[in-house]
Order: sequence, then C-alpha cells, then structure tokens
Amino acid sequence: MIDPRWRTVLAVAPYLVLGMLVAFALGMQWSDPRHLVPELVLCAGYAALVLVLRDLPTPWRGRSAAIAVLMPCLILINLALVLYQGWFAFLTISTFSIAYSLVPWPWELVAVGATAVVAGLAQASSFSDNAAGTIGRLLVVALNIVAMCGLSWGLRLSQRQLEVTATEAERARLAREIHDTLAQGFAGIVTQLQAAEHATDDTARDRHTDAALSLARDGLAEARRSVQALRPAALDTAGLPEAIRETARRWSRRTGIPVDVRTTGAARPLAVDAEVALLRTAQEALANVERHADAHRVALTLAHDQRGVRLEVRDDGRGFDAEPRLGGAAGADAAAADAPPTADQGGGYGLIAMRERITALAGELIVDSHPGHGTSIRAEVPR
Repeated sequence: MIDPRWRTVLAVAPYLVLGMLVAFALGMQWSDPRHLVPELVLCAGYAALVLVLRDLPTPWRGRSAAIAVLMPCLILINLALVLYQGWFAFLTISTFSIAYSLVPWPWELVAVGATAVVAGLAQASSFSDNAAGTIGRLLVVALNIVAMCGLSWGLRLSQRQLEVTATEAERARLAREIHDTLAQGFAGIVTQLQAAEHATDDTARDRHTDAALSLARDGLAEARRSVQALRPAALDTAGLPEAIRETARRWSRRTGIPVDVRTTGAARPLAVDAEVALLRTAQEALANVERHADAHRVALTLAHDQRGVRLEVRDDGRGFDAEPRLGGAAGADAAAADAPPTADQGGGYGLIAMRERITALAGELIVDSHPGHGTSIRAEVPR
C-alpha cells in the first residue's frame, strides 16, 4: 500500500523529471536536431504511456495487462534515451518510482532489477571498451541491481513487520484485558464452587455459593463493559450523521482526497448495532478508496426515510469488475475476491465483512463498479 502522503509525489514525479530533462536537452542540443528530435519523441512516448496506462480513468487502468505493457515499454524507452545521452539516467528516478508503486510483488523485483540495469549502464557509459572497462561496467550494473532490489526487499519486509507488530500488539492488549477481568473472575467462581462442594454445613455452602454468584454477576457486567468498549468512540459523543461526517473529514485531511458528505431526511434514532454497522461500513469503504481506487473525489450520502437508512459511498476511481459469477451475496464476494488490485485485498474480505454486518441487520449491501467508471457501495438498513 502506498502511503497517502506520497501519492501526489508519485503522481507528478514522471512528468516533473521528464520536463526538467527535456528543458536540459533543448538547452544543450538546440543546434543538433539529429539527436534532439529522437530524444523528444522518446520523451513524449514515455509521458504518453504513463498518462494513458496509469493516470487516465480508462477501462484498462490498473489492470495486470496494462502494467505488463507499461513497465517494459518505459524501461526500453529509458534505455534508448540513456544510449543517446547519459544524463537521461535521471529518468530512472521516475521509472523506479513507478515500479515500486505499481508493480505487484514479486514482479516488482523484476521491474526494479531491469531499471537498475539501465541506471548502471548510464553510470558506466564513460568506461572504455577494453576488458577492464567491461568488467567495471558489469560490476556497476551488479551493484545497482543488488542495491535497488535490496531496497525493494527491505521495504517489503518493513511493511510486513509493521502489520505483524500491529496485530501482535492488539492480541497482547486483548489477552491482558481478558486475563485481568474475565479469566480472574472465572477462576474465582471455580474456587468458590469447589469450596461450596466441600463445605461441611449449609451456612458455609451458602456463603461460597453466594460469593460465586456475585463473581458471576461481576464477570457478566465486565463482559458487557468490554463489549461496549468495542463501540466506536465517535458514536459516544455524537450521532451517526455527525460521526460519519467527522470520519470523512479526518480521512480527507489525511489522504488529500475531497469528500462531499450529504445527509437527507430527518435523522431518527437507530439501534446501536445498526449505527455501528453503518459507521464501520463507511470507514471500510473509505479505506478501500484510499488503498485501491486511485480516486480524485468521493461522495458520501446518508439518507433517512420511512423504510430505514441508506448509506452510499461513491468514488471516481479506477473501479473493477463487480459482476457476480454466482448468484446472491456469495457471487458478489467471489467477484470481489477475483477483482484486480482495485478490489479489496485479501480475497475481498473487506466487502465480505461489510456484507456480514449489514445482512446481520436484515439489510442489503450493493456494490456497483465497472473498470474506469468508479465504484459505488450502498448499504441499506431497515428501521
């Protein structure tokens, strides 16, 4: 996943680097059109490929086939430019950035390694053609491959370690919470019941039984408190419309993607489970937009009417093929699992989790998406 703070940098880097190199080429080779014209044509081809296959909202944007065409073409154009002039080695900066951000693992290593070869050849362009120069050139290329693929591997390991650390921390917190409350309470209940079983008179037996009953009541209250603590904090201080609006505002501020939030109809009280499910659905839908959609704008609507509540999150991102291959919810989940990188990672689990929350309330989750035409996720919960 790309850090949202780097999203703009990665988007403009190819065009910025190309612009600087074109300006430099014009200044240095204005009187030599024999070299200048082919270089400008190759630079235009590089920019066109990035624009059409990566940035424009076309049906093929983000698909594996488009990436498989884009990366080899960019690397070959970069190589041709380097063979014309060594200063086009700076273009590998944008080629590396596209490889790191666009190519899925482990193919990322292939794209990064091929780009490293281009960078190495540019760096060793001044070496002589004798045996020593050839060996030196091979060493420079090898060092580039090792360094850049090592960086790719390191970034991969860091991301996985962060995920593991977060999971382990949450498990440790839950384990401490259970041990310090429920487990100790159950142990106390068992101890009191065993004591009651071995009591020699009714008074002692009743005393231990009453103590066990008291511990059971305390444990039940603690269990309810723990479950209540899982309720989103935003709903403790505000109603559902305000909680969703605040969630969208914080998400937009973090990602830089504008969110248009609208509420229609008179807000009416909802069950706690329904409010939690709708808020979690909004959060998951926004998270999917951030991770996969490459959207420029999001519209979020919360509508109240006599029948119930409807939540819709619509983006103008790359979309995906959401047509179910099977009927019903299972088919939609299968489509999510088979979708390209724009769909939720991990076999479409995010969509499955949203559907489970909503259907548990006798509601319905509808996913409408087409490649190049954005995605709409609509959750409807009856009153």
